[in-house]
Amino acid sequence: MSRPRSVWHVSREYAGVAEAGGVKDVVRGLAEASARAGLPATVVLPAYGFLSREQRSGAPVASFTLSVPDHDRGSAFFDEPVQVRETHLLGVRLLLVDSPRYAALRDVYTYTAEDEGENHWRKKGTGHWDSHQLNLILQLAALETAHALDESPGVVHCHDGHTAFLPAIMREDPRHARRFQETAAVVTIHNAGRGYHQEVWDPAFASLLTGLPPDVIGRGILNGAADPLLLAGSYARLVTVSEQYAVELLAGSGEELSGGLGGALRGRGIGLSGITNGIDPEPWDPRTPQRSGIPAGFDPQSGDLEGKRKCRQELARQLGVTGVPAGVPLYAFVGRLTGQKGVDVLFQALKRLLPPGSRRWFVVLGTGQKEMEAMLAWLAAEPAGDGRLTYLPRFDRALASLIYAASDFFLVPSAYEPCGLTDFIAQIMGSIPVVHHVGGLVKVRDGETGFSYGAQDARELAAAIERTTRLFAYEPAALDRIRRTAFQEIFSLHTWDRVLADSWLPVYESLAAEGPWTRK
Repeated sequence: MSRPRSVWHVSREYAGVAEAGGVKDVVRGLAEASARAGLPATVVLPAYGFLSREQRSGAPVASFTLSVPDHDRGSAFFDEPVQVRETHLLGVRLLLVDSPRYAALRDVYTYTAEDEGENHWRKKGTGHWDSHQLNLILQLAALETAHALDESPGVVHCHDGHTAFLPAIMREDPRHARRFQETAAVVTIHNAGRGYHQEVWDPAFASLLTGLPPDVIGRGILNGAADPLLLAGSYARLVTVSEQYAVELLAGSGEELSGGLGGALRGRGIGLSGITNGIDPEPWDPRTPQRSGIPAGFDPQSGDLEGKRKCRQELARQLGVTGVPAGVPLYAFVGRLTGQKGVDVLFQALKRLLPPGSRRWFVVLGTGQKEMEAMLAWLAAEPAGDGRLTYLPRFDRALASLIYAASDFFLVPSAYEPCGLTDFIAQIMGSIPVVHHVGGLVKVRDGETGFSYGAQDARELAAAIERTTRLFAYEPAALDRIRRTAFQEIFSLHTWDRVLADSWLPVYESLAAEGPWTRK
């Protein structure tokens, strides 16, 4: 098969430019790997108001005005002037969509405390009221920019529900259909959980918003709403971020968690495949502490962990923790404090594991649902948690790196997990993951590259932790073997260059060979 001419990624996030969740790392990792492999990669991304002047200073390459409906005023439309600027970063062309609505944003998806201070209706942490308009502006701008540049990408790669209306618009609008008649589309579902679909609750407004006829919108109706992920299945290849997550979705596992998307795809004969995400290991490699930002280097591959012990000492110093014996294992959790991440199960497991005399130290770093923040704060302040549980209600990138480097075990108790990135980072940093055996976390093989447990239950998680504590005390050689194997496999199997060559490049090539298609 021949390679496509180019791949255009359309995304709300890009690592190092506009960051929110894991999408940013996937888009950048995949785009840079494509560029290194000689496949031209372009990323179409909003020029958010929080970007620096330098980031927004690219050369103008397109200007146009979009007509977008205003949900607050029924069918009224407003004009959104757009200027697209081109810049380059490590071989990837970035096309930044600059418009008044994006220029006003202080965060990728949600309002900030400053926004709330200006308008008390815009609560910190809640989504933008005009999120559907924002999504549409990006999607239409990607298509209009291709017209302006007189380009027809070989493949348009859309990321998550924010961009998943694009394939239908590209096929059904006659003007776009002519330009993109040789362009294929793929949509990556990064997370099919409730709240991630970007569904439009009023199908009539979805038709008004996208310009798609009601019968086309009707192909994507799920639970009464217009679901862009479901609709995309009629116009694009659907791929999610791990093989196991695809299997679970189509099998209907945890159907309530995905809002029934898997069952709807299965019922309509729409296929869904999975490709496990990769990682760029270099920024986390503890052998180069000046790059990974940790106070002392070490080498999990050779078993030289003296620097890890120094990182633990520095962590204890920074946190003001005293009295934890050096021979006690350190367990870490870094992430969002939500039910999806299993923090409720973690809390119940910690209650079992923190009686006086227990020989473990737990560190939890993150923010999220207020009730979960409150539960962890309460437990850390209790006598049982004193000196055994350190809860840090914030996110600090440098501190997160230090926690990864200092810890012996890393806890990933997610209720569901499309792929998982923290387990990769932990393995690079020589911290052995303990994961719920679900979704993308099945890549952690029990007793070989980490540890896993079956049921999403506090007893199961506590038992897995107790098992690792025993191994820490009595079988350090077994843990050293696991640590070495996990570290080696990241560099041999899970880099973005390897994932592109083995999985994504064949997808792009097959899409280019198939040509455009629409499922009737």
